[in-house]
Amino acid sequence: MTMATSLLSPLVAPNPELVHPSTGLQHKSSFLPSTNLFLLSNPRNQRVLQQQRCCYYKSPSASGNSLNHIPTQFREENLKDGLMKNYKNVPQSLYGLTPSQMDMFMTEDNPIRRQSGSVTEQSISSRKNYLDQGGMYSVSGMMDQGPSKYSMSVSMNRGGGRGYGRPESAPPDLPSLLLDARICYLGMPIVPAVTELLVAQFMYLDYEDASKPIYLYINSSGTQNEKMETVGSETEAYAIADIMSYCKSTIYTVNCGMAYGQAAMLLSLGAKGYRALQPNSSTKLYLPKVNRSSGAAVDMWIKAKELDANTEYYIELLAKGTGKPKEELVKDIQRPKYLNAQEAVDYGIADKLLSSSDDAFEKRDYDALLAQTKAMKAQAAGPRAAPSGSR
Repeated sequence: MTMATSLLSPLVAPNPELVHPSTGLQHKSSFLPSTNLFLLSNPRNQRVLQQQRCCYYKSPSASGNSLNHIPTQFREENLKDGLMKNYKNVPQSLYGLTPSQMDMFMTEDNPIRRQSGSVTEQSISSRKNYLDQGGMYSVSGMMDQGPSKYSMSVSMNRGGGRGYGRPESAPPDLPSLLLDARICYLGMPIVPAVTELLVAQFMYLDYEDASKPIYLYINSSGTQNEKMETVGSETEAYAIADIMSYCKSTIYTVNCGMAYGQAAMLLSLGAKGYRALQPNSSTKLYLPKVNRSSGAAVDMWIKAKELDANTEYYIELLAKGTGKPKEELVKDIQRPKYLNAQEAVDYGIADKLLSSSDDAFEKRDYDALLAQTKAMKAQAAGPRAAPSGSR
């Protein structure tokens, strides 16, 4: 039951010391639209209220000095035992709460006291010093010269600790930034969605500037997962291989983690001399397969013919990339063949191990690009020719 003792009769005012001695006015209440309450204790108070009645709300059901508009459950004679005691012992800021809520704030272990216990003068001063001064790693933290914009905390917030400040425009999203550096990333099993994205990226980059290389980073298990279950499609990998041979741009391939099965075949199809591996990368060759299936004999025969065709094309593309004869490849990959980075180079899948001096992406002078952009903006904001009038 919601308690509203502020509406009680004048004889049971919950906190008499809060009543103004001259006007009988009380502080704000959460139970009436008006900001003040009034007590009909003497004629003088009535005259004051009549002069200021435009400021108070009067219930339509109330007439004269009648308190019939107050619900009966909120009157003194109908209040439960101990309720008035609760209201006399709590501050006015808790008026409007239920007795159980009041008890929660009046106990020794209440949220307000727990919070006040954790906030001390020492903690406030130390946190403020850390935010303003940045600790001992900032110039302002070692010299008593007030807060500095070069403090560690502020500079980290504004520009990653570099002190450059936040850029005027929002930073680009990571896929767009990689595409701008002409990087295509194969980091999933070769499923239709991955093929669609890679083909679109290859076509766009080749159309934008065919004289610049395209960098294909590979960290994929191919068309099978670690349990040798088919999760992708061989035809999707062949679509990527075809677009790689179609592009006029030079294709750089990099194994940055693992290149298994069809992903190893794509690694070998990069431009000769530009196929690299990370020193701790892994490569594995395995034959295409299909999951166990059942059905009519003619359906099983069609699946078997499709599997033979995919295997033949896989070996053909792998022979093109490695330079090995098909017979040798067929013999080597009857069982899955694991290769470390150096063994993959020796086998012909890649050309070298990647070092820090190698070009793994298109390097750009971003300071020069920024200066060029600012110059274009300044030129666009300069004086313009006056309109030539109607034509």
